[in-house]
This record gives sequence, C-alpha cells and structure tokens, in this order.
Amino acid sequence: MRHVLFGLLFFTFLPGFRTADELENSQKCRKAFVYKSEALALNETIELCFDTAGIPSKYKAEVNMPVCDDTLCANVVLVFYWDLAGHYTGFDTIPGKPLTKFDHQEFAKEDYQKMDQILKDRNSMLRILEKGDLIDKTVKMKAKTVDAVTGATPATVKNAVVEGAVYSSFTLWHFVNGTIQNELAAYTMSQYSDTILRVMLESRNYETQLFALRQMNDDDFRQHANLIFSILGHSSPLINAYIIAKLPLPFSNQEINKKFISRFPELDDYSKSIFIDRITGEDSLIPSLLPLMISQIEHLDNRQLALISASWRKYGLPGYSELFD
Repeated sequence: MRHVLFGLLFFTFLPGFRTADELENSQKCRKAFVYKSEALALNETIELCFDTAGIPSKYKAEVNMPVCDDTLCANVVLVFYWDLAGHYTGFDTIPGKPLTKFDHQEFAKEDYQKMDQILKDRNSMLRILEKGDLIDKTVKMKAKTVDAVTGATPATVKNAVVEGAVYSSFTLWHFVNGTIQNELAAYTMSQYSDTILRVMLESRNYETQLFALRQMNDDDFRQHANLIFSILGHSSPLINAYIIAKLPLPFSNQEINKKFISRFPELDDYSKSIFIDRITGEDSLIPSLLPLMISQIEHLDNRQLALISASWRKYGLPGYSELFD
C-alpha cells in the first residue's frame, strides 16, 4: 500500500515503501459509519483512525467502485483518507490493484501525482461538469485490448483530469469532495472533544483550522490561548483575521495580552490592519492593550501609527509627548 501524504506519492520501487500489513499495523482504526451513495453506487464503511497515542487523526475508506459504464474502465480499488474536518488528504493503492487509464494502461508515477493534485483541488472545474462533458464524441479513439471505441478528451477539460482516465478523475473527485465531507464532519462533531479540537487547530489545512475555530467559544479561546498564538501569523490571512476578531480581549492575565501583542510582527499586512483596528476601535481594549504596542512601534506603518497616536491622545494615556511628538 502506498500512502499519499501532503501531495507526495510513494511507490513500491521507492525507499521507505511499507507493505499493506505494515501500514495496517501502524494505525488503529474502527468503524465510524456506513456511507451510501446511489449516484456513485457505493455502500462503504468509513473508519476513524487513531495515532499511536490513541488520538483520533483521520478517516479511512477502502473502496472498490465503478467509474464508467463500459469495459474500457476497470473498477477503482483504493484506500482514501480525510482529515477530521472531512477534507481529503490522500490515497493508498493496494498491491496488485494499480490505477489504469484508457485501454487498461497502468498509471505512471506522474499520473498518480496528478490524480492526487486533482482530488485536493476543491475548486476544480469538475464540480460543475457533467459526465457527458468529459468526452468529445466527434473524435473517436479505438481501444487495442478490447473491442470498443470511445471519444477523445476535450482540450478544455485536459488540465482538470488525468488524460486517459477522465471518468476516474471525475468520479473520484466527486466521491472525496462530495456529500461524504459533510458526513465526516458531522461524525467528528458527534465525537467532539478538546483533543479533537487541538488536532484540527494544528492542521496544515487552513480550512480545517477554520472549522475548529468556528466551534470555539470564549472559554475555549482562553484555554487554548498559547496554541492560538502559535497559529497567529503562521496561517492564512483569513485565519489570522478570524482569530484577531474572535479573541476575547483583553485577557485577565496581562502576560497573555503581551503574548498576543508580540505576534504583531509575524502577521501579513492585511492582518496587521485588522489587529490595529481592533485594539484602537474598542474602548474596553485601549487601556490594557494600547500601552503594550510601545514594543511594536518600529513595525507600524504610517496609518497604523496615526491610529495608535490618535487613540493614545484621545484616552489620555501617559507618555504621549515622549512617544509621538
């Protein structure tokens, strides 16, 4: 079994290959629920897998699914993985069950890599296409190994599919990015815990981080302040801005407020503006947070400095002349 993780695909001829037994022993999984899809002709068991510490880490499903209606396409047999928020993360092939293209040609290394990239693209044009859009029936292609003819792949579709495996690309994309994502997320919420929250916050996928952040209340933000601060400045601008807007400021512990202010230099320009607007735009924040910005003056642009200066003067905070005159 070859595991695809963070976009890398390992094959049997590469160093570090693990057998199916080794992979199975490295992860403990249990049945979560059964996913049913009439459109995809699926009735598959979804498993929740745990790391060596017994912490939930991902979902897994081994599927054997048809991808087209003729003899040119073999069934796809793969093991798929999603994170706890329901986002696809990768797949394993099973020894003796390689993916194949038109006329039963086996996938090359580059085909596997492209398939993984296609499945990770949640904004793929495959989202809006119908199966009939995948083939140009005015151009015929004759199979060599079976007595069958199919159409060619339209030029407009080629970048969104593995060439020669258009039906596999389409069907697998709709499987891993379809309604199963909602069912996975719902199951996570049924098992939700502080541990699961931390796993998702530590994800490299900003959408998974956002999923976790949206479950948090003020007490959660206080409890996980240090973890939140480690994310702030090292995720996407969307996540940075969300955190800044939702933090229950000011914290009762001034040392925690100092840690929050210390994240300012790590922020992108957009998040810095959100940061300054928040601490100068709420009366309750200014007395406790604004004086801490003294340590960040060298990181302020002219607009941000003007906002800090105006608020400092408006609220009569000490040291105005020394700082701004």
